[in-house]
Amino acid sequence: MKLRNTWAAALTVMGALLLTGCWEQKIQEPEAHERAIDYFELLYNERDIEAAAKLATEEHRQLIMRYGSVASVGRYLYNMDFDHVEVNADRQGVTLFNEQANTARVQVSLGGVSGSRRVETIRDVLMVREGGKWYLARILDGPMN
Repeated sequence: MKLRNTWAAALTVMGALLLTGCWEQKIQEPEAHERAIDYFELLYNERDIEAAAKLATEEHRQLIMRYGSVASVGRYLYNMDFDHVEVNADRQGVTLFNEQANTARVQVSLGGVSGSRRVETIRDVLMVREGGKWYLARILDGPMN
């Protein structure tokens, strides 16, 4: 009797482990404010225009690639030139843009060094969800909005 209960308990535990192992865990996509941070981190800190372009909408991707370099994008397109930048954005700074569910207006804080001076700025960024992922569409209060 004792052996039968031990086997039953062992089979129950193995069955439970098998069932929990079969469930797929869904990978959480970054939210709009996290994607905005990633974009500016890649652009200003990693200095990788191509990687940053992958986090932009097709229209914005073409625009930044026309500038050809991180320095040109920062200086002429965004009017923000940083040697190194700290980027912050949080959920409280995210609102729907024009009441559309697949758009978000994200308030991004950028602080860093440009040459020998400290620069602090806050920009509103338009993020668009395409295929379940967020992409930067434009900077709303930049010189080229």
